[in-house]
Amino acid sequence: MTKTSMRGLLAAVLAGGIITGGMSGAGVAHADGGGLELEGVSNGDCTATIKVINYTNSTFFQPDWWFAEENDPDMVNRTDIPATMEPPWREESGIAWPIARWVGDPPLRSGLAPEVPAWGEHRYDRNAQPDGFLTQQTIDLNAVSRAPEPSADGTKTIYFRIKTGPQEGDRLPNPQQLVVTGCQKPGSPLDFGSLDLGALIP
Repeated sequence: MTKTSMRGLLAAVLAGGIITGGMSGAGVAHADGGGLELEGVSNGDCTATIKVINYTNSTFFQPDWWFAEENDPDMVNRTDIPATMEPPWREESGIAWPIARWVGDPPLRSGLAPEVPAWGEHRYDRNAQPDGFLTQQTIDLNAVSRAPEPSADGTKTIYFRIKTGPQEGDRLPNPQQLVVTGCQKPGSPLDFGSLDLGALIP
């Protein structure tokens, strides 16, 4: 095999690995027949996009998230506010249990198409938007305060959920896990951005 064809083969293998890594770890949760869908996608560059597809007429469903290293089953499952909490767990006005980080700034929440009558002025309708209305935010995990170091394979794992909203039956409180790739430090063995194929093939 020639040097040129070897370079092409190696580049294709590496590209395939990067694409596969970028797709791994997607988490999805949804209610049956209306309600909401919640999805997390790893973008392959240590960012995660959290998506809310809203079939209801409420803008008050709001996801929160945390790193795997911060996962505390007591905080996740509590129905009251404890006397003390470690970050990112905190008390949020009007919510009777601990909340972790909101998604983005301004925080991600369920959205409405302009013509949809909003809950509050109208009755709650879990099927008000049959085609669904997408809102989303992207989190840069490297820019988050108190972020843990990446694993040996350059990943960070997060959890996310929707535990707030006007109708308990349409919340998605069970945490979804997402493995986010591309978190290796520059110059590490997994940093393909600094890889010189010419240096690998004589």
